Amino acid sequence: MTRVWTGVRRLARDFMAATAPRGGRDVLVQFSIMYALYYLYRITRAVAQGQEDAAFANADAVVRAERALGIYVEPWLQARFSGFEPLMQAMIWFYQEVHLPVIVVCLSWVFMRHRDVWPLFRNWFLSLNLIGLIGYTLVPTAPPRMLSWSGVVDMAYLYRDDVAFATAPSIFANPYAAMPSLHFAYALFVALCLYMLVRPLWLRRAAFIYPTVCFLAIVVTGNHFILDAVMGGVAVLVAWVVAVRMPAAEIQRERILTIRDYEL
Repeated sequence: MTRVWTGVRRLARDFMAATAPRGGRDVLVQFSIMYALYYLYRITRAVAQGQEDAAFANADAVVRAERALGIYVEPWLQARFSGFEPLMQAMIWFYQEVHLPVIVVCLSWVFMRHRDVWPLFRNWFLSLNLIGLIGYTLVPTAPPRMLSWSGVVDMAYLYRDDVAFATAPSIFANPYAAMPSLHFAYALFVALCLYMLVRPLWLRRAAFIYPTVCFLAIVVTGNHFILDAVMGGVAVLVAWVVAVRMPAAEIQRERILTIRDYEL
């Protein structure tokens, strides 16, 4: 029995050394930063409540801009996907269920397996969310599914028996947070993390399948305009520029140079 407990303790030490090389206190600090961001995000999004007129006016401006650019294809895309119910069901599931677990796994992987560059990627993610919060506060925008004149409908409401996600009000949920699309921005962030940090070329290229599917999901479910996704991509690029200029003493200089080989 003594040997068993010795082995268990050794495995526990090895696990902690692999996942938290700087100790449990470091894990707690980093987790607290992300946890604070999460609640700041939820609370700040509620600021747009009561700005319905501005949100619908901004959404109408997005529709007019896309029509002027010749890219207003959201109703057409939605019609094509809704013609095959299993595919639309898959898009609804993808939109609602995949987003959060993937970003959590991605950030955890960077923290545990690439701790030397974690501050850079953490600052990138924090900057991305700050940009999104500023956008939601200054330019509240209704999603296309809320516009009766858009030709786009709420697919989650039509296809799912569980419609609580689409209809339940929440003091922390901002229904006018379409621009920029952090849903797409997170997906692009994940793909770029993999592109920068994994070695196999096929995996680096395959990583971009995820934001591609995410783009289709947010559009065909009626939750975002194409320009919302475009601005989400712009937010990722701006956040990267901000992050690489932020002081991050923990990052080893030689590792910074490796990451900047892929500077966007």
